[in-house]
Order: sequence, then structure tokens, then C-alpha cells
Amino acid sequence: MRTTSLLLLSIMCESALGLHIAPKKPKGHKSHKSPEPETPEVERVQSPNAKPVFYVVIMGKLAYRHQVSLWLSSLRKLGGYQDEVVVVTDKPVCLAKTLTEAQLLGPKLSSDEHVDIFGPAEGYTGNLHMIKRPPAHSINMMKLEKARGWLNVGVAAVPHEVSSIIYTDEDVVIGKDISGFVSMVRSLEHSKHTLALFRDTGKSAGELHTGIVVMFPGAHTDQCMQDWARQLTGVRIGSAQFSDETQEGEMKDIKSAELDADVSDQIKENAEADIQEGHLLAEEIATMGPDQQALGRTKSCKRGQGHDGIRILPENFFWLPTPSGLKRTEQHEFVHFTNTGRWKIISHGTIKKYLLKIGIPEHIDPMGSVKDKACQ
Repeated sequence: MRTTSLLLLSIMCESALGLHIAPKKPKGHKSHKSPEPETPEVERVQSPNAKPVFYVVIMGKLAYRHQVSLWLSSLRKLGGYQDEVVVVTDKPVCLAKTLTEAQLLGPKLSSDEHVDIFGPAEGYTGNLHMIKRPPAHSINMMKLEKARGWLNVGVAAVPHEVSSIIYTDEDVVIGKDISGFVSMVRSLEHSKHTLALFRDTGKSAGELHTGIVVMFPGAHTDQCMQDWARQLTGVRIGSAQFSDETQEGEMKDIKSAELDADVSDQIKENAEADIQEGHLLAEEIATMGPDQQALGRTKSCKRGQGHDGIRILPENFFWLPTPSGLKRTEQHEFVHFTNTGRWKIISHGTIKKYLLKIGIPEHIDPMGSVKDKACQ
């Protein structure tokens, strides 16, 4: 009876985690094959209705800016993405006002201490799940929410199993239909990768571009994200795979620059002529550096026993825009303007004309802010 109970418990645990763990060899078993790895082999088993979700972090003053409206509108209108979107914020009331003002948010469908769920606005399809997080007092604490992707999605009440998370920075514009990229991600979900990212070119060639990160499920990715967060901030985020505890008590302020969408003290004068195709600017490299360097030091994200590490995404899906490219209306799935560089240096008139040409609604002012005085 005791043996039967333990067997049933083991089966239930495997089902709850969505994992299949290879059984251990019986004692005394001899094999001429190589020794079994210490980490059990993991096979991803997903339900037929499992799908990816798009995931973005909008914290601090970013919640007051219509750049988030641009992000969501481009994902829905140009990207054609109609499934669930997860947004993480420390200012849920004001973020909801910002998106409502841009005619992007429908009725509130449900609310609890973790998440507010909104239906789509008229002309749009797909719900938005707004995760409520404590105030972020530094840029690194905002970046931490990227690494907390599976923890946050775990409380988002998404109505289907999440097969992967597609994270983007808020200054990324979806410039064309995203279905081809999503199909490629779906094909990678059956592999043993922890993450998938683009590589930088130009002066930062070879670095992993952390503005777009695909996160796959599983124990190896879980360990990867925990270790990446520690490398970046020194904070333990907890496990999304095996524990409900997120060690919130260990969250601490990191002495860093105040979270500010303008980051004006980091910007040097640059001419548009300095912007080259496929090259990050010095300001952009400096801002992305902590993420990239921390990920580069995180050994658990790389290829190891039982998993294939980080997958590099095809570069044709990604573009660092230039003034000339915007004027000729070049389009890619991910157009990364970067708040600390291109967004400030390229003429706002050029950017606005480009966005109108590719189909962003005219009433969305990408450089504007929410009009509600309580949120200004």
C-alpha cells in the first residue's frame, strides 16, 4: 500500500510540472553505455492548447508614456498577435489609464492581488494580463522582472498552458506580421534550449542582445533565470519550477541610477550620421551591458548536461533602425529603437512618419504621455 501511494504521488508531481523524468536504473544494473548524467533527462510535455505569450515590463515613469501604447498597438495591429499578453508593472492604475487613453484597453474582466485582466478594446483581439509588482527603486530591480518571467506568468491567470515566453523591451516596435517568428519559436519549444536571443553586430558583435529574449519552460531554464538574476542584482528570485515562494523578503534596493525613462544624464550629443546599420551606439552598449555581461557569466544558461543552452535567433527578424532605413520604410518583426540612443537621436518627425506609414494609428502619440494629472 505504501509503495502504491508513493508511485501515485510521483506521477502526480510529474503531471503538475509538465515534465517527464526518466526513471532511475535499478541497483546493481550494469550498462556498457556512458554513465547517466546527475541531472535527470527532462522531456517537455505540453497540452495541445499550449501557446506562447508576449511579455513586457513597464515600471516607474514608463507607465506614464505612450511608448507602451505604441508597443501594444504594434504587436496587435502590425504583428497580428491575438493571444494573451502579460505586462508587469509597479503602477497598475496609471498604466491602465495610459492604455485606456490610447484606446487599447477594454473592460476589466477580473482582479486580485496579483493580476488585473482586461479584455480588448474595440477593433482589437486578445486579453491583457497586468501583473502587479512592488515599486522598483532602481533600473536593475526593473531588469530583475525580466528574469522573473516564469514566476510572473505563473500568477497571470493565463487561460491556457504557456509553452514559452517572448519578452521584449518596451522600446521595441513590432514592425510586421509576427506569425512567422512565433511559428519558429513553437518549433524550438520541443528542443532542449534554455533561452533564445539575437546576437549583436558592430562594435558589440558577439554579445547577446537582451532586448528580446525567448524563455523556454523547464528546470534548466528555471535555474538559468535564478542565476542570471543573482549575477545582475545579487537578489534571489526563487524558483518558478518547484516552489511557490519568491523570497520577497530578500528583495533589496540596489544602489543604481533612479528608474527614469529619460536617462538624460547618460546621453551624449550624437548626430544621426553616427548611427550605422546593425551597430549599437556607445550609449546603448553601456545600458545593455549589465544584462549582457551578467548573462555571459551565467554558466547554467549555457549548454550543459541535459540541455542545449542558448539558441541564437535568425538576424533577419531583428533591426536596429537608421534614419535612412526609416525613410525607405524598412520593416522587420522587431525594430529596436532603444530609449538611451536611437529614440533620442533620430528626429522624432522621422520616427512618427515611419510609424504612420507602417500602420500605427494616428491618435497614438509615441512621444506623448498620459493626460491624467494624477499620473503625470
